[in-house]
Amino acid sequence: VGVLVLVVIVVLLLLPGSTTTTTPLTTALPFNCLTFDNPDMWSLAKKTYCCAHAGKGCPKPTTTVPYDCNVGFNTWQAGWSPEKKAWCCTHAARGCTPVSKMCTLWGDPHVISF
Repeated sequence: VGVLVLVVIVVLLLLPGSTTTTTPLTTALPFNCLTFDNPDMWSLAKKTYCCAHAGKGCPKPTTTVPYDCNVGFNTWQAGWSPEKKAWCCTHAARGCTPVSKMCTLWGDPHVISF
């Protein structure tokens, strides 16, 4: 019996061990950000992921203007604030204070109001 136990132990020691392989784990990306479809049609999750990781699908910056120069234009002289007048004059050429023209005909300056 002792010899049999010894043989079993020797056989177990001489058996090749289990082989382990190290294969790299491949993980698929949650979204393909390089598609040629319209990012406006993407889900919110895809837009958020692709914006953070690929710079695509990010929300477009909205440009808002402080004043609508068409609103109240008929009464701009009395109805607009000085700030709105200045902004609309500079950016939309509306609401500008008329410049008085001087007439120096016959050497005497007169304001032309037409």
